[in-house]
Amino acid sequence: AYVKVQDGCRLRCSYCIIPSVRPVLASRQVEEVLAEVRRLLENGYREIVLTGIHLGHYGVDLRKQWATGPRPNLAHLLTRIAALNGDFRVRLSSLEAVELTPELIAAIGNHPDRVCPHLHISMQSGSDAVLARMRRRYTSSRFVARCGQVKESLDWPALTTDVIVGFPGETDADFETTCRVAEQVGFSKIHVFRFSPRQGTPAAAMQDQVPTRVVQQRAAELAGLGNLLRHRYFESLLGRSMQVLLESPLRDYPGMLVGTSERYVPVETPGEPGLIGRLIRVTAKRLSGDRVMAD
Repeated sequence: AYVKVQDGCRLRCSYCIIPSVRPVLASRQVEEVLAEVRRLLENGYREIVLTGIHLGHYGVDLRKQWATGPRPNLAHLLTRIAALNGDFRVRLSSLEAVELTPELIAAIGNHPDRVCPHLHISMQSGSDAVLARMRRRYTSSRFVARCGQVKESLDWPALTTDVIVGFPGETDADFETTCRVAEQVGFSKIHVFRFSPRQGTPAAAMQDQVPTRVVQQRAAELAGLGNLLRHRYFESLLGRSMQVLLESPLRDYPGMLVGTSERYVPVETPGEPGLIGRLIRVTAKRLSGDRVMAD
């Protein structure tokens, strides 16, 4: 179940139209979110995904309402949800690297069986020159350092990301830098997007638009690297215990079920249909295509 806890963004990245149409930050009250999560758990949901237009800014607009008590931020909300009773887990949707504060990382690490060690951290580019034109709030070195802090603090976390290829002015060197940074971080999945101009954004009017043929080539190359990194990460999980939410039977293979692990890895494991919808513990044994086989 997806629970939207925040709306609005005001960062104004040069390629994004959202801040122009949804500039007002609006966070839901903690108790309201908790009540919804309780209802979902009572109705059988076992994974709660917290979402927002800019999830990391959850609570920014609530601070004036909270003169005392815990600071209203994502770490506080996550801790309150993790304390609820029930057999369930929580997953966070997309975040910015600069929002992965020590407090938030600790909130994830303090609840290893409740909060998924999977973070989707939007990189967009590994080139500082491109990041500057995108109006992103970090350099590549800062991004890599924050990912390193996450890896040091959490138990073998899965890091996934978004990357835009073919942003105006992106050179071959810029693209190669992006590939090197992606490999340095070791993402478990890369969502590759070809730059698409949005009317009304600064990026749409920028000079040096990258030719379509070049964008397609770069997208294919980065997708190939993403597959390689994903395979490496999956291999690193072999022999490890995994928490899997069983979702459906495997077609044409009676007695086999398909699910998703806490690290956002598709898993096949033996099991009866009555286990569907439950969280179970399995051990990763081998790889089969883009899935982990477990028992």
